[in-house]
Amino acid sequence: MPKKIVIAAQNVHDCPIFKTGDRMAVSLPELLTEECDAVCAIALSDLLPWTIKLTAGGEPDDRVLLCRGCRGGRAQAGFTLETLGELKRDPQQTRKLISLRVIPMFAALPDRELEKISPMIQEVTFEIGKEIITFGQPGEALMIITRGQVEVLKPNDDGSEKLLGILSHGECFGEMSLLTGDPCSATIRAREQVTALQVTKKSFDSLLGRNPVLNRYFSKLLALRLNNMSKQFSDEQAAGVTGNLTMIGPTELIQAITVTDRTGTLEINNQEKQVRLFFHDGQIWSIQGNFADGGEEAFYNFLTWTVGKFSFENAELPPTADKSVARDTTSLLLEGMRRLDEIQA
Repeated sequence: MPKKIVIAAQNVHDCPIFKTGDRMAVSLPELLTEECDAVCAIALSDLLPWTIKLTAGGEPDDRVLLCRGCRGGRAQAGFTLETLGELKRDPQQTRKLISLRVIPMFAALPDRELEKISPMIQEVTFEIGKEIITFGQPGEALMIITRGQVEVLKPNDDGSEKLLGILSHGECFGEMSLLTGDPCSATIRAREQVTALQVTKKSFDSLLGRNPVLNRYFSKLLALRLNNMSKQFSDEQAAGVTGNLTMIGPTELIQAITVTDRTGTLEINNQEKQVRLFFHDGQIWSIQGNFADGGEEAFYNFLTWTVGKFSFENAELPPTADKSVARDTTSLLLEGMRRLDEIQA
């Protein structure tokens, strides 16, 4: 178990950071920022050899240890170090950390970081046949299976369901809707009694913001999903691509065209509404819609659609002569996802 070391400031003289009695807490290799009154990189560097010694089991030193100072030598502080022994965890928390550690996406995070994010993650259970995620509904949470299996289902036009796959221990679902802002692209139903770790949308955004490792994990996951989708848009399919928004959500559809640098026309029909997007090298060139809101507003409206048929026709040159969209496609998608968040709030 890691040791916790408390560093207390003494004999403070003109220091811009510390006052007498301020403390820093360290559990190598981490700084326990939530338990620090103040933090100074110079002091930490100077005191590192002593913190390593205490961590390795050395005896504490009663001397006041001085930092090298700053402000041209005018500012200085002394410090005493005390070890509080091994950090204690309650058994329930330890079991939760162990369950997180065996999940691939959390495997690279240190214990201290897992402790910080642990309150964001709740264990939930589902009985056999329980519909955990419903096709076409907004995404509400990321789920990570720790026990049992779930079915991934896609509704057919005749009301029946097509089994797309089965997920089991360590696999996650619900993340694509949280990442893209699109409605859920499949129904997830418990195949047997299921135990899962749940991260709500609000916690998911916070989780990615404070953990670059997780951000990279989900970025790769999203890139892999989009790469699979973009295979529909290969150069070999010169006749174009057709499909349904039940196959791929609006945001993913736009991104699939963008990442493959396509030039051509994407037309989407939803009952009496129609949107036609012209692309050049993967960027939206112009937008047309047959309903009240034209231009960019038609695009943002399209991002809310959960049903509709689309077709993409390749072209060698921009389909229209004049570019009428000022924003790049990424900016359009970000603004559209912001609006979706407001609608769902």
